[in-house]
Amino acid sequence: MGLKKGLFVYRFFFPACLFLSASLLFIIQPLVAKILLPVYGGTPAVWTVCMLFFQALLLISYAYAWGLSRLKGIYRWRIVHLSLCLLSVFVLPLAFVPTVGEGAPEWLILKNLFLQLGLPLLVVGASAPLLQFAFSQTSGKKAADPYFLYAASNVGSLLALLSYPWLVERYWGVSQQLFGWNIIYLVYLLVLIGLCFAVSYKPFIDQHSKAVTIPLKIKATWVFLSFIPCSLMLGVTFYISTDVAATPLFWVLPLALYLLSFVITFATKPMVSLAWIVRNTLFVLIFPLLGFILGANQVQAIPLILSHLAGFFMLALLCHGKLVASRPSSEKLTVFYFCLALGGVLAGVFNGLVAPRLFAHAYEYPLVLLFALLCIPISRAGLHAEKPVLLPWSFKSCVMPSMVFGVLLINEYSHLSSLSFMQWLHAQHVVEVMVLCVIMVWARDTLSLFLSMSILFVFILMPWFKPTDVLTAQRNFYGVKQVFVEKHAHALMSQSTLHGFQMENERPTDGARAYYAAVLPVVQRMQGLHPQLHAMVLGLGTGIMACQFREEDLLTMVEIDEQVIDIASNPKLFTYLRDCSPKTRIVKNDGRLAAANEKDASYDLLVMDAFNSDAIPVHLLTVEAFALYKQKITNDGVILVNISNRHLNVLPVLVGAARRLDMIVLHKVQKGNNGLGQFPSEWALLTTNERFAGGLLGQLGWRFVTEPETQLWTNEYSNLIPLLKWHLA
Repeated sequence: MGLKKGLFVYRFFFPACLFLSASLLFIIQPLVAKILLPVYGGTPAVWTVCMLFFQALLLISYAYAWGLSRLKGIYRWRIVHLSLCLLSVFVLPLAFVPTVGEGAPEWLILKNLFLQLGLPLLVVGASAPLLQFAFSQTSGKKAADPYFLYAASNVGSLLALLSYPWLVERYWGVSQQLFGWNIIYLVYLLVLIGLCFAVSYKPFIDQHSKAVTIPLKIKATWVFLSFIPCSLMLGVTFYISTDVAATPLFWVLPLALYLLSFVITFATKPMVSLAWIVRNTLFVLIFPLLGFILGANQVQAIPLILSHLAGFFMLALLCHGKLVASRPSSEKLTVFYFCLALGGVLAGVFNGLVAPRLFAHAYEYPLVLLFALLCIPISRAGLHAEKPVLLPWSFKSCVMPSMVFGVLLINEYSHLSSLSFMQWLHAQHVVEVMVLCVIMVWARDTLSLFLSMSILFVFILMPWFKPTDVLTAQRNFYGVKQVFVEKHAHALMSQSTLHGFQMENERPTDGARAYYAAVLPVVQRMQGLHPQLHAMVLGLGTGIMACQFREEDLLTMVEIDEQVIDIASNPKLFTYLRDCSPKTRIVKNDGRLAAANEKDASYDLLVMDAFNSDAIPVHLLTVEAFALYKQKITNDGVILVNISNRHLNVLPVLVGAARRLDMIVLHKVQKGNNGLGQFPSEWALLTTNERFAGGLLGQLGWRFVTEPETQLWTNEYSNLIPLLKWHLA
């Protein structure tokens, strides 16, 4: 009976405790990031910095577990860890309240997370290596190889992540989620304390002095194989959420695939063999690479996102499969996990802190994708799962890269030819696609593949080979911006979305260009009612909206990104702010926070036009946000919202908020007019002024919204899935 009881403890409570710890760790990640989003402008970089914190915390936790594993005696490590557990109870995050201040937002976020969550998450983060070490000290059947417990840990992580956007976020508010997290943490501590003191452990054996030292090269390989998938996961997340929305749904998908790769590869009997992964990785990578060649605007969003997720997942399986194949014996288990955590931290530092300062564009994702190719073992005999990653120098390995360089260089200058066929080949990227296929089929070894693909990436991504003249390219915490010259116009591009333009040497216009033709008649009608119109615009862009207002009007334009303010204020790039007539006050702040600082009923018109690329700032579209906007406008005031979006149908969200606040909703879809420089756009108007709304109906293309479909977003709930446009042009 005692033996059966011991087996039950080993088989159930160890995996259960790991399952709980992993669930706690991966539930709180999207939770705190969601709380931080409104404070830091709703940018996807919030999630990247949060991931850096959690990776750094895991590194500290794994170092702590390694230190405990070196304590002699069967009670010392248990007493130390019990003391830390009891201490963490006194600093539980009963509430998570972000504080703001001066300085870089990255460091402020990290400071908030470390001070408010550090100690409890240190206890949770140490569970994976510590409980596996503890299990190896028992008389359990698999004590000599406890790595299977890591799969149980990642199952908990995966289920917690998948449940967050579809279950936790949908049915519970943020405060309820945090309360539930604290309760589960206390349950976890009880199970953990039981394992520490109710299970018998073998007398301590100083295995460290007898074990063979792991060579530095192997440790470096572990760090590299951990760095690649973690960096790719952050890169893919930034790629998706920048063009759609910064929201837990698009944070969870890449991270869930990342964890699933651990579950598959660390299982006792993996569902997918490493040999199969090696054989098929290159084939799956063709599709995201085609996306890089054709560009985000030429491929439908959903297939593009799925192809990048699939490519990332295959590379994660490959790297983690190689980690499993090279794992050490149980006495070196904590060193192995420390190297994995170190690779994750380096990825977080690279993607979250270094890349935004080092690169003017989001180059970190394709760059790491290139280095991931070094993990694919290719030789003249084909793909080999067991062959280590080596880069032996060979003259023959440079033949294909040289040919690729020559072909792409000729293609680059083909658009200068008078032959329309050559120009068509260049415009349709035919040569680049053919080169990609040749590389994938005939690369003779890993070095040849890496060099050839690097040359292809240089030609398709570097601005030197772009047909446009880039005047400035800038990047910071809030995203990537560039101003380029196209057909004698200066254009502002945010990631993959054109935000505005101005013709060279042009005098001030009426501001009806780009996305703003639909709202000019509304502004003019408002001006007819108010001798001095008081207006607030959330989102600056090129500053073109300033041209819709008169000299006597008072205009406040809000922009959180200092670089956007500098671009719009630079007369060498755009002159709207300099030449247009209204008294313009520029406020550097998040739109919602800036509105909260204004007096009630102080504006006749409020325009919400704040976007990062094509991503919508969710916190600006909640019912609480619109209640704030309504409070800041006069009784007969108007709220205009730019809901133009390639990926999402945002109108139901506005309808939900308006009906809750007893406001009228008008909707207008504006067709584009290339001759007048007008883009297709979509706008919504919210007001309680029935007379003004009635005057817009019919004559100016505005319609009263009668559709029953609504989506009510709150500070504690938002759901993008019903809004996705699944059939995109």
